[in-house]
Amino acid sequence: MTTLAQNFTPAANHLYRNGAIMVIMCGLLWSTAGVGVRYISEASGWHIVFFRSIGLILTILTVMAWRNKGDLITPLKRTNKLSLLAGIFLGASFFGNIFALLHTSVANVVFLLSSAPFIAALLAWLILGERVKKRTWIAIALSSVGVSIMVGQALSGDGIVGMAFALMMAVCYAAFSVIMRCGKDNDMLPAALIGGLFSMLVAAFAIDDFSISWPDLAICLALGIFQMGLALVLFIHGSKHVPAAELTLLTMLEIILSPIWVWFLFNEHPGNWTLIG
Repeated sequence: MTTLAQNFTPAANHLYRNGAIMVIMCGLLWSTAGVGVRYISEASGWHIVFFRSIGLILTILTVMAWRNKGDLITPLKRTNKLSLLAGIFLGASFFGNIFALLHTSVANVVFLLSSAPFIAALLAWLILGERVKKRTWIAIALSSVGVSIMVGQALSGDGIVGMAFALMMAVCYAAFSVIMRCGKDNDMLPAALIGGLFSMLVAAFAIDDFSISWPDLAICLALGIFQMGLALVLFIHGSKHVPAAELTLLTMLEIILSPIWVWFLFNEHPGNWTLIG
C-alpha cells in the first residue's frame, strides 16, 4: 500500500499541476475580453453576445470533431444530464454578467464576482465532500481583499437589480465549476456547447437587426474562438484535476489582468488603488 501511494502521489501532483496551468491559461484568455470590446466600434452588447456565441459553438464543435476523428454524432449522443445542467448554468452566467453591467457599476459587479470562490468552496463541500485546504482559504481571502481594494473607491449601493444579477452570475459560475467536478470522469465539452447555444438563442430574440460591420464581426468571432471557446476547453480539461474552489480562485486572474491590458494597450491608467489591489 505504501508503495502504491508513493507511486500515485507524483502522478496525481503532475495531473494537478497540468490542470492548474490550463485553468490559469483560461483566466489569461478571459482577461482579454475588455481589449476585444474596446476595438469594437458599432456592435451592441447583444450583437457581441450573439456572434461571440457563434465563435464559441464553432470552436467546441471543431474540438469535439478533432478528438473523435471527425465524428460529431457520437459525442453529442453521449451528452448527459450533468452537461445539460452545466451548460444552463454557464449560459445563465453569461447573461448575469451582461444585465449586471447594464444595471449597476463595474466595481459592484467585480466585487460580487469575487465571491465565486467562496460559493464554489461551500457547494463543493456540501455536494462533493471536497475539503478546502487552509492555504486555499487564505488565498481566497487575500484575493477578496485585493478586489475590495481595487474597486472599494467606486462601490455604491446603487443598482440593486444589477447587483442581484452579479450575484446570480457568481452563483452560476460557482455551480458550473462544481458540476464540472461532478462530471470529471465524463466528456463535459458538450456543456460549453449548450452554454453557447443558450446564450446565442436568447441574444437572437433581443436583436432586431443582425447587420454588423466586417471588422466588428471578426472581433466578435475571435472573442468566441479564443476568449471563450479555447478558454472553456482549457477550463473543462483542467477541472478534472483541480478542486472546485481552486478553479474559481485561479480564474480570478481575469480580474487582475483585465485593467492591466487596457492600461498597456490604450494608455488608460487603472488608478493607484486598482494597482495596489
